[in-house]
Amino acid sequence: MQYVKECLQLLYWIFCKPYTLNQHVQDLHSELGQVSLKVIYLRSPATQISALLKRYDNQSWWLSILSPVACFFFLALPIQAIFHVFYRTNHPYFEWWISCFLLFGWIVGQVFTRAIRRIVKHNPLWTFVTAVILLIFLSGFLSKFIADNMLGVAVLTVIFGIGFSTLLSASYSNMVMVAAGVTYGIIAGLLALSEQSAAGVLIGVSFIAPSSVVFGIVFGLIISRITVILVGVIGCIGLSMVFGMTFSLVAGVSGGILWMLGLLRLYFWIPELFWTVLLKFVSISPVRRLHFLPTQFDQLIYLPLPFLPGFIAEAYQDNQAAARQTIDYLVTSTNQQKVAKQAISRIAVEELNRCQSAGGIAAIKEQLNWVADTQQSAGLGACFEISQDVTAALEGSSFYRQAQQLDKILQKIERHRNALATASAREATAFGSVLDSWQRILETARRILREQAKNSNEIPQVYLAGPALDPNKAGPLFKGRSDLFRQIETLTLSTQHPTLVMHGGRRSGKTSTLNYLPKWLPSDILPLLIDGQSLATTSTLSGFAEDFTEQLIRSARRAHSLKLPALDSVTQSDDPFVTLRRWIDAVEQAVPEKTLLLCLDEFERLDEIVRTTDSRAPLNFLRHLIQHRDRWTLLFTGAQTPEELPAYWSDYLINCETLRVSYLAEADCLELIQHPVEDFPDIYPPAVAHAIRNLTGGQPYFTQLLCHELVEQLNKKKEKIVQMDDLETVLPAVFERGYQVFREFWETLTNEQRELLLAVAEERETTEEERRAASLLVRKEILAPERRAGSGWLFRVPLLCRWIVEGRSPKRSTLKGFNNISSG
Repeated sequence: MQYVKECLQLLYWIFCKPYTLNQHVQDLHSELGQVSLKVIYLRSPATQISALLKRYDNQSWWLSILSPVACFFFLALPIQAIFHVFYRTNHPYFEWWISCFLLFGWIVGQVFTRAIRRIVKHNPLWTFVTAVILLIFLSGFLSKFIADNMLGVAVLTVIFGIGFSTLLSASYSNMVMVAAGVTYGIIAGLLALSEQSAAGVLIGVSFIAPSSVVFGIVFGLIISRITVILVGVIGCIGLSMVFGMTFSLVAGVSGGILWMLGLLRLYFWIPELFWTVLLKFVSISPVRRLHFLPTQFDQLIYLPLPFLPGFIAEAYQDNQAAARQTIDYLVTSTNQQKVAKQAISRIAVEELNRCQSAGGIAAIKEQLNWVADTQQSAGLGACFEISQDVTAALEGSSFYRQAQQLDKILQKIERHRNALATASAREATAFGSVLDSWQRILETARRILREQAKNSNEIPQVYLAGPALDPNKAGPLFKGRSDLFRQIETLTLSTQHPTLVMHGGRRSGKTSTLNYLPKWLPSDILPLLIDGQSLATTSTLSGFAEDFTEQLIRSARRAHSLKLPALDSVTQSDDPFVTLRRWIDAVEQAVPEKTLLLCLDEFERLDEIVRTTDSRAPLNFLRHLIQHRDRWTLLFTGAQTPEELPAYWSDYLINCETLRVSYLAEADCLELIQHPVEDFPDIYPPAVAHAIRNLTGGQPYFTQLLCHELVEQLNKKKEKIVQMDDLETVLPAVFERGYQVFREFWETLTNEQRELLLAVAEERETTEEERRAASLLVRKEILAPERRAGSGWLFRVPLLCRWIVEGRSPKRSTLKGFNNISSG
């Protein structure tokens, strides 16, 4: 009785819980590792390790023999009884002997293959080859004794059963053959219902080839296995010889359909569908409903079942552990990974929509951290990213900094909402509503934080000392340069537009000016920015061409929302600039009636490309744009003037117009100091603001740096007004924070220039040799030409003088003379 119980459990596992069976087999012995059920053969190495495995193999073999017999009687006898009871007839005529011969052939084939496995040492390939050879020999031998009578039909029927059984079992394990046997038994039962199964033998033999080949191949392609194709061919040959061509065609098609339905397990899915619908309308707790899901009893459900993701999501609200356990089960022990993913997505969306505050948004990523290990959609990933950003924002050191971080997050939400336009309709709808809700919540939080910042003693830190200003981030923090923008516009739109060279000292705002060009120039001028530092990292002409076009495409997309055409591959091209010129033609066609302003920042770095590639082809290409492309204007930006460049540059900077990026005018500098952004508090008395301007000379970077440290000091002291003494107090912090900039400035000077600056800073007489270096320093706006007793020059940026003195001498200098300096 125990053996029968084990066989029934094994039969249930094979059909409904193969994942459980596979895990159980692996757990039987630690040395097995990842053992597939397909390699569990009688006396195979795996079965030799564990006696229980051998027992399972024997049980599955017996099931593979008995399952078609059981299915045959389960199908054929009830149908025969139904016809007899309701129609008072024995039709359809029951061909007992045909079915018995088919089942006998199946059993013989199973025994036959089991014996072959022992001979060939369980090698699947040799088992299959040996089975095919013996079947061919057996068919050829028996064909001599087959007559056109019932005995011949019986023999062919047995051969068909042997072939079908042998070829399948030669390629599959006993456990898989149990499922195959069930299908075989159903086919045998349907064949037995034929009324005239013995008719048409002679006609069938005449058309063996076409029927067997066509339907054998079709039958095999359904399963996409060579083995099954051969089985189908041999099966249709046998059917044609036994039952005739017409019946063999019907049987071949019917067998293929039955096999396919068997693979889809339609006979299980239909009751499971009704059961699932019943669960939807039965009054039962969501958590308890999880225990009755069809997936708990059947791990192989190939056809979809409704409501499963909703059941899991509903249960998650009552018992998160139970819902997550069900999801883990679906992922690891069933083929319902898609259902698990849908349930996770639904749970995540519902939890995201429940957020009612910024704190709730910040906590959502930690709350749903278990989802991070699963496959995420783009919308879910975006929400996790925003949650993490909100967490960081709420950790800000002040109300203003928190509100400032929320500004960036709201911009990111807008970008993610635009990105959902390319997502699926379901994802766009679900996560679009989440982002809309979060946007309203964070806007409210930002407004509250701004009000709290105003009511507190904190001064908002808005000054940016260091990177070039970005219009999307810095906004109104960029001041002045209107005359420079107007000059660029006039020269660009002139009939004979020249090549523009915009030069200025380091940290004077050249790159920031380029970044703000799109906001100041009219729409018929299209500025496109290229970073010379990025170009200098390329080591080949092909790399130069690719980076050149990629930067232009990104610039057009970022600053103008324009999509320029892509560049054809130039990696293997002998002359990438031919392809590059064709790309320029395509760009001109994509943006008609626009003047293209090519802004090449740090253009001096092109010297490195010339040296690396030993070619002036990049410069020749730029000259081609200057001379032969009327719609293109080139704007070179760098720290050097054309006179300071190598001699060969004179051939390329033809018809050149120079523009200087100087220090900020007094009004613009005071605007930056006192009103960097809208609603900035009035913390600078007029005298202090002018002192700051005089100390920095209107140099943008040093002005931002000094104001940044003054705001930091006010917040530390919890004061609201900058005093004159604060300028002296913050200088050490200014020198420390800006050390790399001061050091870079000093390293770019020659020894003669350094000696001259030391002499001017220390207010001593200069030598004739030192004075010869003064003209270049004046052109670079480091020194002012005004006369002064003992030296003859003044620092345009007195802050540099303080750094030189305090960095070179232990004595302290004062702010004496700062109010006598003008920026010009």
